[in-house]
Amino acid sequence: MDAAEALESEAGAALPRLLEARGIDKQFPGVRALKSVDLLVGRGEIVGLVGENGAGKSTLAKVIAGVHPPDEGTLAFDGEERTFSSTRQAEAVGIVMIPQELQVAPRMSIAENMFMGALPTRGGVVDRGLLFDGTKEQLSFFELRAEPFAPLSTLATSEQRLVTIAAALRKSAKLLVLDEPTAALTDKEADRLFAHMHLLRDRGISFLHVSHRLDEMEAVVDRVVVMRDGEVVTRFASSKGQRRAIVRAMIGRDPEDIPKRGGSEPGEVVLQVSDLTVRDAINPARVRVDKVSFSVRRGEVVAFFGLIGAGRTEIARAIFGSWPGEISGEMSIKGKEWNGGSPRDAISHGIALLTEDRKQTGIIAGQSVSANMSAAEVKSVSRGLFIREDRERRRNAELVRRLDVRPPRLDVNIETLSGGNQQKVLLGRWLNTDPDLLILDEPTLGLDVGARFEVFTLIRQLAKAGRAVMLISSDMEEVLAEADRIIVMYKGRLADEFPAGAPRDELMAAATGGESR
Repeated sequence: MDAAEALESEAGAALPRLLEARGIDKQFPGVRALKSVDLLVGRGEIVGLVGENGAGKSTLAKVIAGVHPPDEGTLAFDGEERTFSSTRQAEAVGIVMIPQELQVAPRMSIAENMFMGALPTRGGVVDRGLLFDGTKEQLSFFELRAEPFAPLSTLATSEQRLVTIAAALRKSAKLLVLDEPTAALTDKEADRLFAHMHLLRDRGISFLHVSHRLDEMEAVVDRVVVMRDGEVVTRFASSKGQRRAIVRAMIGRDPEDIPKRGGSEPGEVVLQVSDLTVRDAINPARVRVDKVSFSVRRGEVVAFFGLIGAGRTEIARAIFGSWPGEISGEMSIKGKEWNGGSPRDAISHGIALLTEDRKQTGIIAGQSVSANMSAAEVKSVSRGLFIREDRERRRNAELVRRLDVRPPRLDVNIETLSGGNQQKVLLGRWLNTDPDLLILDEPTLGLDVGARFEVFTLIRQLAKAGRAVMLISSDMEEVLAEADRIIVMYKGRLADEFPAGAPRDELMAAATGGESR
């Protein structure tokens, strides 16, 4: 099937074409991110663009929005061929991208954010009356009960995202490119966003909805386009009832969200915690974790489940020695007393922590894959003050192969990798330290189904190899599928402990206010 036939086969036959991309190629140093991609978006429709991390979907979105010029191929928009060298040029014709991480000014007013760069003026002075009325009109449409001149920070994250959409509409947007728009939203907030997307679609606004969350595809999009390895591999005229087929297209094999427990027998106790109490760093009177006791054995995956703020991350950081506030209680590693001194001490005691925010506290921006893998432990590849580069390279190359990091190159900037592949590199960093205890805080956050599969396959392999694993996760399905034991936290206390395969309603009851012990 040639490019023209591929475009004709996409749905939206009754809709006039708004965007038509043909043969889009994009290459970065060492990576061909897009390979002759064709895409069609009709006027007044929502197209879902899905794929694994690294499939090329965000790159395609950025090409369409003017962030990256294509190396080859053409873009036609609103009936005319277009060439964009900036987002400003794309916005001028009606294409506006709203990135995953909101680009807003929280301390400025809602009105100022909504009219950023184009405040209404009269006689060279900002016309606050027009600014108020224009903002109020948009707030009313989006059912936001807020004062136009209130700080944007007074709104919830989902409401701030609606403000960015309102700002895009003020720019006469015809196509909104949304990159992972629900990444920081609750299910209820996401449903609210989807409802307004449907309202705007009915008014003739189009959306390119970039996501790896398949439940969103069924909830909001009209059609689904699937990418893998920089190419469009298939299209679905409807997302309804197609989840398994979509996953198969995304990962190139029969879908399985998470590998199941291996059932290995746990060994000796690696971590023993008794009456651990963690206090807030700024307000020591506030107890973040209150007298929690538990153990983790070799070959065991112990999951910590609970709501945000339940104290799970505080426990992880206290064990790793990175919590800035006061901690008390008793801890031991392999029978030896451990006081949580510092991350450096923790590493030397065989403790590793994969943090929940890989961008802020994980990757070393601007550095290579190899440098990131070697960041936690260099003794095994050092001689005096000099790193034995050949030994480091051999070791890291083996980890890249074992973890299936894509692209499989040590010299590329880690920021050019997808989120899933960045996470694999960070896992490789800690495997370099040969830990006895591996603490994983939300290891699959923001990852697609294929990357989640690979991460949990690796976790189970590590447990079978004798590592003790602490898994912190807010995903009940992950916890039930992967954990040998489940510890539920509620408001800083251990609410209950469950064996593998515990009933979902009991887990949720404990996480939302069950009896603490």
